[in-house]
Amino acid sequence: MKHKTCICAFFALLGTAGLLSCHDEVTEAPGYDPTYGTGTAPSVVSVFPEPGSADIDTVSRIVVTYDMPIYVAPVHSVKINEVYADSAYVEDGNKMVAVVHTVGNTTYNVTIKSPTVRNATYAFARDYQFSFTTRIYNNFDPSPFTLDTELTNPDATPKTKAVYAYLLSQFGKATLSATMSDPAWDNTLAEQVFNTTGRYPAIHTYDYIFLRWSRPMGNANWIDYTDTTPVEQWAAAGGLVSVGWHWNVPKTEADRNNIDNYAFYVDGNTFGARNALRAGRWENEQINEDLAVMASHLRGLQDKDITVLFRPLHEASGKWFWWGTDGAAQYKKLWQYVYNYMKEAGVNNLIWVWTSQGDDANWYPGAEYVDIVGCDLYDTENHASRRDKWDQLLAITKGRKMLTLSECGQIPEIGNTFAGGDVWSWFMPWNDVYMTDAYNTADFFVRQMNSPYVITRDELPAFGE
Repeated sequence: MKHKTCICAFFALLGTAGLLSCHDEVTEAPGYDPTYGTGTAPSVVSVFPEPGSADIDTVSRIVVTYDMPIYVAPVHSVKINEVYADSAYVEDGNKMVAVVHTVGNTTYNVTIKSPTVRNATYAFARDYQFSFTTRIYNNFDPSPFTLDTELTNPDATPKTKAVYAYLLSQFGKATLSATMSDPAWDNTLAEQVFNTTGRYPAIHTYDYIFLRWSRPMGNANWIDYTDTTPVEQWAAAGGLVSVGWHWNVPKTEADRNNIDNYAFYVDGNTFGARNALRAGRWENEQINEDLAVMASHLRGLQDKDITVLFRPLHEASGKWFWWGTDGAAQYKKLWQYVYNYMKEAGVNNLIWVWTSQGDDANWYPGAEYVDIVGCDLYDTENHASRRDKWDQLLAITKGRKMLTLSECGQIPEIGNTFAGGDVWSWFMPWNDVYMTDAYNTADFFVRQMNSPYVITRDELPAFGE
């Protein structure tokens, strides 16, 4: 091939400069391909893994098949999540293979930049992009568990037994979702989750925090626990019900008739478990009054065939609440007192959930008084696995009880907990503060609630109805 071009060059050699004269025609170097850069560039025919595929096994090779024989440039630019592939080579003439090391529960965005792939004439394939997502791997180890297959209360209602059996059937396989109600009882946060994700949580939680303010004990016009409409609506829609109890008591005997001086925190509070359990003490009279009303409320739910995941006297070992200030021995007696009171009062719709802080084995009320053990976690970052707490609870319960995240701030991501082996029975962000971008973004909720391993309300069975 000839060019009507004049090429001039100055060069230096061994200190001597010379001038290359101009020519009208120059012959190209030997081996030059006269079709350089011509013809149709290679096009992608198929990809492994398939573009957009999800929940797939991890892979060690990405294979992109082209419609003609190809060459891969020695300096290539195959990027996987902004990191270059370990290597890339040609296989079977028309396949580019990129070597990767994928892990579970991850989305991989792959970009093959031009000029990585070309044909024999140096026609370069255009940029090509696709993505795929690897599946969640469940590393739950059932071997340390010999779960109690029956509730601690043999007189539990048939539905309560059915709910417990269902939780047993899912433990280690999937995690139920949950939300918290407003103290005045509503289903607002569950509706918020539905509006964000298209899914309702499986469990909604209520709290008898204002027992003394509500009828029949009080007459506040903003709270009425005798009106169970929100709970009935939730249960009728197929949801499970959880109930907590921030137990407000008078700070002193003089405050018994002064509702403004009731509290559950210890600050300025003389109320404690030791005196509450002593017949003849005003504290004992006080808790018996409260327990009678609480039993009435719970029996009202029982009459409507509503099972309750009941979690009283939580976080005792932290000694933030009055029920923990007198120590582990008195606390255990109080738990057992409340348990026996409810049983003797004919309250048989309860699944008893005890809350552990992980390092409080001596606070455990005993396997015959507890059905499920929960943990309240507010120090989790990056939605990580909390296998550390899981192992502590496992040691306390000796593998006899299901474990759950009874409260949390940032929710551990389901793939992380599966990878860590801490497959909690359910998770519950405490309130609306923890359903914001500072803790759990809308995008996170969408992914979490739509995971095949997170159970939502529409996936619950009818429990023998």
